[in-house]
Amino acid sequence: MAIPSVTCFLLIVSISSTSQFTVNQYKHVSVAEGNSAILGCFVEGEEIWHLSVQWFKQLPGSPPTYILHHANDTTIHWGDTSLEHYRPIRNNSNTHFLHIANATTNDSALYWCLMTKSPYLHIWGDGTHLSVYGGEDVQAPSVSIMTSLVSPTSSHPLYLACSVSGFYPPVIEVTWKLDGQSTPGIITSDHSLSEEDNSYSLISILELPMHHRKNISSVSCEVRHDSSRTLITKDYLDCYGDQCKLPWKTL
Repeated sequence: MAIPSVTCFLLIVSISSTSQFTVNQYKHVSVAEGNSAILGCFVEGEEIWHLSVQWFKQLPGSPPTYILHHANDTTIHWGDTSLEHYRPIRNNSNTHFLHIANATTNDSALYWCLMTKSPYLHIWGDGTHLSVYGGEDVQAPSVSIMTSLVSPTSSHPLYLACSVSGFYPPVIEVTWKLDGQSTPGIITSDHSLSEEDNSYSLISILELPMHHRKNISSVSCEVRHDSSRTLITKDYLDCYGDQCKLPWKTL
């Protein structure tokens, strides 16, 4: 089903417009399978009753799909979804909620809210990662770090690859940390699906220039998979000398 009132033109306008209000969402929500999930969209600078709200669901590597539209006249339009599964809630605390009943691992995804005040003012929330745990199909990830071979005196960048495999559902967070401070990997592979066991894998790559290697004392890859209640941290240890025989060394 086509997403109503959201076109490329309007998305460009929403980015370039000066925001008259701000929209924020929970960063993470985690619930047990079979329970209800409540996702919040919080508005500052405008009354929630003046705004129309749309919700979207996005799986890794896929575009967002339309869930519903809750107009400011209280009418509700659903996409190709069950109205018993998704329900919108608007309250007096300037918050709009998406209620997901009887959540399953298949509901694990990134959810976006979009607030509309006029045909030319569309403000997106910053997204909520929903992770549903306790399902029989949940699989915890395996994590390893590989490094390119660069000598301590080389001026070439050092590349670190954090390989994450065997996890389901696909909602996962991979963060590199330099001396405990978060930093994004410069290259992240798309989620790939294994046909054998219906699990996902990805690789995140971090580039460490020479000046960074001299000024930092610790590098680690942190993987958070809420559906399996898993938090794994892999530390990087320099690999030099005769032990490094391959183009990539697994740590």
